[in-house]
Amino acid sequence: MYGGFRRVASVSEVESMVDTESGGSSGETPLEAATAEFVAERDGNYAQNLEYSLESWIDWCADRDVDTLEGVSPLTMRNYASHLKRRAHADAINASTAQTYYNYVSALLARSVEVGVLGENPAEKREARKPLPVATTDSGDQQFWHPEQRTAIIEYVDERARAAVDEQGSDAVEAVRDRALITVLAYTGVRGSEVVADSRHDRRNGLRWSDVDLENGVIQVFGKSQDREEVGLTGQTIDPLCRLRSLVDPPAESWPVFPSRHPPSLYERIRNAGYDVSDADPWTFVLENAIEPPSVTISGTRTLLKRLSDEADVPGLADGEYLTLHGARRGVGETLYREHGAQRAQRTLRHADPKTTSTMYSHIEASELGADNTEVFDDE
Repeated sequence: MYGGFRRVASVSEVESMVDTESGGSSGETPLEAATAEFVAERDGNYAQNLEYSLESWIDWCADRDVDTLEGVSPLTMRNYASHLKRRAHADAINASTAQTYYNYVSALLARSVEVGVLGENPAEKREARKPLPVATTDSGDQQFWHPEQRTAIIEYVDERARAAVDEQGSDAVEAVRDRALITVLAYTGVRGSEVVADSRHDRRNGLRWSDVDLENGVIQVFGKSQDREEVGLTGQTIDPLCRLRSLVDPPAESWPVFPSRHPPSLYERIRNAGYDVSDADPWTFVLENAIEPPSVTISGTRTLLKRLSDEADVPGLADGEYLTLHGARRGVGETLYREHGAQRAQRTLRHADPKTTSTMYSHIEASELGADNTEVFDDE
């Protein structure tokens, strides 16, 4: 594995792998070998996305002692569908993405049927697919931060940070950090996993100060494409980030922009750096000894949004509802699509395919067409 992901073998390695591992009585095909052959037949962004998703699936299978095509059963795929459903319910991915990840695996297994390795595709059994979350076709049903909701939470975190600085001075790190994080989410259209750590993937370890160019208003993120991508910072984000940097005064540019202050996590970093855990405040200790803290995580950000949504009395939320992480990104796209059209929204959200943007905001186009058509018939 490398960078937290399993490297898919090259075709030459596949031949060696199959010769070595399928020898003897088993005659089974390793998942890595089948995946490498499958990906090699594809190209472009599709191949990259396919490889990324299948690497994750192989790792998931490995945790369940499944490492060959022949070991994948309908029950294996049902459990994988349930895994994707749990991720969707936790707001880590949406239902459409869960369906896509499952279909990538199904395509691999279908190819294995075509080449005679498998007799049938276990992913296409009705009982295997049943747990998958249902993706809505109505783009208007997907949560996004409405302008008034965005305003409510931004005003709240801003006032909260100001009050914390007045009362605590240099100890107001959490409130100032939260303001900067919420502001970046609310105005840039970044994905959560591009700026905070995703515990499932080592390469997604949070935005670093070395990735931030405040003078030119640009950050570099590890995008969905698995490449480094530039994201423009809006004017609303610059001051909160500047104030956060000034307050933390990171000892190194490699430090996370949104550091975790979770004591157990900090104590673990202190121990790993070779220090005995003392009674001192762990945050003060890592600062004084230049021990890099971990980044805030997706899970931690989700918990923060739940708390802030309640404290800020965000309008338009039912009991138990909160502003979701991906809803911030959709909200940015919603506003840009309405005010400046599909192209601006696509460029800001960095959708590789314009159809993705069009589908996501089809409810806007339908509404505008309805209004335009009303004027046509009013003239009759």
